[in-house]
Amino acid sequence: MEDVSLAHAKDHLEELIARASRGEEVRISAPELGTVRLLPVAGGKAAGDDTRPVRRPGRLKGKLTVPARLFEPMTEEELKLWYGEADRGRCSIPTPYSGG
Repeated sequence: MEDVSLAHAKDHLEELIARASRGEEVRISAPELGTVRLLPVAGGKAAGDDTRPVRRPGRLKGKLTVPARLFEPMTEEELKLWYGEADRGRCSIPTPYSGG
């Protein structure tokens, strides 16, 4: 365990974080603020550690369905809405928010 001053911690923060992530206990002290311990977050990743899950193309194949309506051309009213040319208050297209 090492006690360091706040000024030292400001100058050597990257080094102190690396030491704490390796399991060393680092305490930072400032007379007006008190003392704090620098600890790694549980489940956090160390520098250079890539713990993201591996992405597999096609793993959702057959689990999602795309409605055929998605591939149909937009109506004139939908195009006006898309380009911001229509009055949103008088839209006849059903949406989840319009109760339709």
